Amino acid sequence: MSADTPLSPLRRVLCSRSNAVRVAAWMRLDGIHTDIVATGEPLQPWLIVETTAGLIEDTRACA
Repeated sequence: MSADTPLSPLRRVLCSRSNAVRVAAWMRLDGIHTDIVATGEPLQPWLIVETTAGLIEDTRACA
């Protein structure tokens, strides 16, 4: 699929940042630490990645 191909309405919803936030929140409720990362991919502009507790503590230490 080329970058100029229009997305279907459902695909647009699934690719939205608000959907990524919603899915990440569900994962957090299950005890999975997550972060949301922006990508350059049109079909997956937001990527939810699992983070470890150690990485979270390291990040807080740098702040």
